[in-house]
Amino acid sequence: MKLANVDGRAGLVIDDRFVDVEQGTGGRLPSNPMGVLTRMAELEGLTMPDDAPRVDELTLGPPVPRPSKILAAGGNYQDHLDEEGSTAPGEPNLFAKLPNALCGPTDEIRIPSDRKEVDWEVELVVVIGKRATAVSEADAWDHVVGVTCGQDISDRAEQFRDFEQWTVAKSFDTYAPIGPYMVTTDELATPDSVPLVCYLDGEEMQSGSTANLIYSVSTLISWTSHRCTLEPGDLFFTGTPGGVGFARDPQRFLGPGMLLKSVIPGVGTMENACVAAEPASRAA
Repeated sequence: MKLANVDGRAGLVIDDRFVDVEQGTGGRLPSNPMGVLTRMAELEGLTMPDDAPRVDELTLGPPVPRPSKILAAGGNYQDHLDEEGSTAPGEPNLFAKLPNALCGPTDEIRIPSDRKEVDWEVELVVVIGKRATAVSEADAWDHVVGVTCGQDISDRAEQFRDFEQWTVAKSFDTYAPIGPYMVTTDELATPDSVPLVCYLDGEEMQSGSTANLIYSVSTLISWTSHRCTLEPGDLFFTGTPGGVGFARDPQRFLGPGMLLKSVIPGVGTMENACVAAEPASRAA
């Protein structure tokens, strides 16, 4: 199944049409996309009306709009570590992205005019569907309701300054576009081998597969759940493959007028235009 956030309301998507979940169930299920995540099984058999509207991607918000937390794995692809001259962390290396960073699959990425080193990182994002505390790797996928596509937009100057600021660097407003849909795990032919691609102005920047994760989805969830409880609706950015801008020679970064395209087959495509925003510097 595919769940969409259509103008703030949960929608079940079949092919290119959708039915409003609350209306389609006669009010049995809520309109809030967060309230549907733990009740996806109740959508089985929901009838798609003959006159169901087509999905307008410009109306789509983040399919999981209000998670209690967003965690992300750093250094989780070997080719990404190689391009930046780093070594594997030895165990999962996590940081947080703050919920204010979330935006939708066609929303603008707002880059403060004084920030010149803003980078892209396409990622598979896992959506927790069941409370997870101290779960085993064997049971980890049972706590996942679905996946979506994400971009871990990163301000490298902030990230790598003295006393590194990873969470702040990755949590500017609009620095976590996700979407276009949340796809349930039963739709994934090979959950541990999901391809993902990133384009900048039509040029391929990244191409990878979660088959190459250093720490698999199961490992990430199990390891984390032994340290902090994961709640339904929590998001887990699983890492990015090689091809980011700061590791290129010459370096390349995002700027106003650029179009960032992120693709996960079976999940969908995001197209986020970059625009200028107010400077972040207090002195400005």
